Amino acid sequence: MTDTATKESVLKITIIGSGQVGLTWAQALTGSETCDVSLSDPYPPAAATQWAMEVGLSIHPNISEWITSYHLILVCVPGSVLPGVARSLAQHAKPGSIIVDMTTAAAQAKRDGASLATAAGIEYVDIAITGAVALSGVRTPLLYGGARLGVVEELFAAVGAPVRVLPDSQPGDAVTVKLLRSVIMKGLEALALEALPAARAYGVLDQLYAVLSDVDQAPFADLLNSMVATHPAHAARRHAEVLEAAAQLDAVGHPSELTQRVAEKYASTVENTRLLGAPSGPTAEASLNWLDRVAKHHSSQNLTETEVPA
Repeated sequence: MTDTATKESVLKITIIGSGQVGLTWAQALTGSETCDVSLSDPYPPAAATQWAMEVGLSIHPNISEWITSYHLILVCVPGSVLPGVARSLAQHAKPGSIIVDMTTAAAQAKRDGASLATAAGIEYVDIAITGAVALSGVRTPLLYGGARLGVVEELFAAVGAPVRVLPDSQPGDAVTVKLLRSVIMKGLEALALEALPAARAYGVLDQLYAVLSDVDQAPFADLLNSMVATHPAHAARRHAEVLEAAAQLDAVGHPSELTQRVAEKYASTVENTRLLGAPSGPTAEASLNWLDRVAKHHSSQNLTETEVPA
């Protein structure tokens, strides 16, 4: 690792948080001739405690003066506790060290953490994990937001982690993209939880997988753009189809709670086209512009409804 900030032959790395992400990275880096690794966690899970005992690694209970010995700080805590961790790091980490924030904290929490770090002379990078660490370990794809730092990129390259660097980005940008991706991917997951058990109950699970193969024929982004482009014009017909699909789930004893919510979304589009007219054309861009108009319309309505008479 050739970054000018680390002239020592061994890179001193501490990992804050020893849950699945933190423990996975600790296990991958421990034993490397080029890394000296430590862990910090006030409440380490049993798996981390057992592993640390086996390899002879102590787990620091809090962030304090000991952290000044470390140059690279991987933060792998739950997003809700990032603000407190960021304050402790700004207080105790040495100037010139680097915080690699791998949490799923909100973008503003990451921006606030970066501001605290910058004021203390500490670098701050926002890393969003965009896959399943349980499946791919440290080779899970990453999104990189913030200033490009050679020592960080070299670390990821050394363990084989695929990294997509967001251009002209700041801390908070990577997690923003990740959470927008989560709307789509976690939504698909939830719909699969409704559809697949019902498909198996009907005895057509294999056939369902087969007819879904058309999704693989084009890039996923193209499919999404096609859906958005055609949604307003075909919302009424698709609304009726989704209601039929929901009834089919219910009929076999698998509740259609989320599918019913999908039907409501189509019904909302039908009503919005009645109120505001259709998009200017059959393109994804036109539909997105129209959806902006819909959002502004409803936002202004909500403001009007909440006004208190003088």
